[in-house]
Amino acid sequence: MDAQEARIFTAIVITAVVIGVIIGFFALSVIRQQRRNLALQKANILAEIKAMEKERSRIAADLHDELGPVLSVIKFKVDLASQSSHPDKEQLDSASVQLDEMIARMREISNDLMPSTLLRKGLLVAVEEFISKIKSISPLQIVFEHPATIDIPEHCMIHLYRVLQEVIHNTVKHANATLMEIRMEQVPGKFKVLCRDNGQGFDSTIPGSGMGLLSLRNRTELLGGTMTTESKMGKGSAFLFEIPL
Repeated sequence: MDAQEARIFTAIVITAVVIGVIIGFFALSVIRQQRRNLALQKANILAEIKAMEKERSRIAADLHDELGPVLSVIKFKVDLASQSSHPDKEQLDSASVQLDEMIARMREISNDLMPSTLLRKGLLVAVEEFISKIKSISPLQIVFEHPATIDIPEHCMIHLYRVLQEVIHNTVKHANATLMEIRMEQVPGKFKVLCRDNGQGFDSTIPGSGMGLLSLRNRTELLGGTMTTESKMGKGSAFLFEIPL
């Protein structure tokens, strides 16, 4: 190789290295930007979840503390009037029944927004109450196994309760299952929840399938945990949530 060929070869090598560096830098910039976008998207989703829970709690408190007493007072006055020989006694009796239904429905809505049992008696009792409610309206049999006691923060209880609500609702609505098992386990530094059913399963690769997997995953990530799913068409589904404590 003469001097001119050597110079040409050197120029080609330098050009290739420069182009490679430029391409590498560009690719790295794109990857970093994608990571920033994903992190921002995740932060926005988690902020929305936190805001939603705060608003749910506020509305539940307003219903329970403000609207509830007002309706109770109105019902007391209606009942008092209906006990006398009031010319509109029949209408007052009907109004009293409607007020009873309204108060019961208001309490149900308030409890759905933020279960008072969850805050007063903890996650285990709240989940048992929710399962009992589901059993009264669905043929799905639910087996709930858990330690005698658990020790997890309140915010963790709220999100785990929402996760279980979502899984149970989706199982009732979509899985066509007859049996569902829920197992809780607390080990040093970690809390585990396993949900398994014998339903028809789902294919998470199909857009729109997976029974709200994104919502479940967002809740789990908000707690710094991980969610593992396993499902095969016709062979049921399993969800494992692992939350660090």
